[in-house]
Amino acid sequence: MLHRTTDFPAEMSGEDIGWMSVAVSLSDVASMGAKPIGVVAAMGIPGGTDVDFIDGLARGMRDCAKRYGTDIVGGDTDQHAELTIVTTALGRVEKDKLKLRSGARVGDLLCVTGYLGTPAAGYKVLIEGREAPEQDKKLLIDRFFRPQPRVEEGMRLSAYKEVTAMMDVSDGLGKSVYELSNSSKVGFLVDADRLPLLEETRRIVKSREELIDMAVCFGGEFELLFTLDPAGLDKINCVKFTVIGKVVETGLTLDDRGTMRPITCKGYEHLKKKSDVVH
Repeated sequence: MLHRTTDFPAEMSGEDIGWMSVAVSLSDVASMGAKPIGVVAAMGIPGGTDVDFIDGLARGMRDCAKRYGTDIVGGDTDQHAELTIVTTALGRVEKDKLKLRSGARVGDLLCVTGYLGTPAAGYKVLIEGREAPEQDKKLLIDRFFRPQPRVEEGMRLSAYKEVTAMMDVSDGLGKSVYELSNSSKVGFLVDADRLPLLEETRRIVKSREELIDMAVCFGGEFELLFTLDPAGLDKINCVKFTVIGKVVETGLTLDDRGTMRPITCKGYEHLKKKSDVVH
């Protein structure tokens, strides 16, 4: 469930909001290795909302669904005090290719697709006014507003039995390793120097500590986090990914150039509602 004041900055257009609302659920389907076959959406819309804004919402939802080979197949609308959107994506995957969060084993590698910290950089540029070249600002804000669920990558990874567990990192790497740990009854050791970051993200940070926090705790990426039997490392050449750590017996630990510290952040809270003010 997504809300105007906690999930969508005021600068987002109706189309941006519609896109993100569908992308959230498509990312869940991707994380299980499934092919999307439809999306249903329910919207609570405040009375007096501009019709053009509502049309934009619908276009954004449709465009995101079509971009990933599916469509909006149903839903509902109602009047609500605050813009509230709920989507559910349906998917299909062969039973023996289904990926869950519960299969990670000690000795597996911890891997992630794409880059981390990019939405955090977009937020800092847009909301905090962090200085950056104009083309960097455009790229970072676009990644923040228009996340790209890794549907194709999820389907490709599902074909490999060596991929032992998988989920997305939309709530942040910190929360994701926490969830994988709970489901698989294992721990994780993450190497800070291996976290994949765009150069545009690196250019706007003020310190290494801030950079790590952006990559681990902020969230908003729709990348796939998965564990991999080391025997499969050289087999997967159809998906770009980075090995960022390994599965251990217990604990959630970040290795920051030899300094070990616990991973304590538990998810996407940067727009957490403190009042009814729209960010």
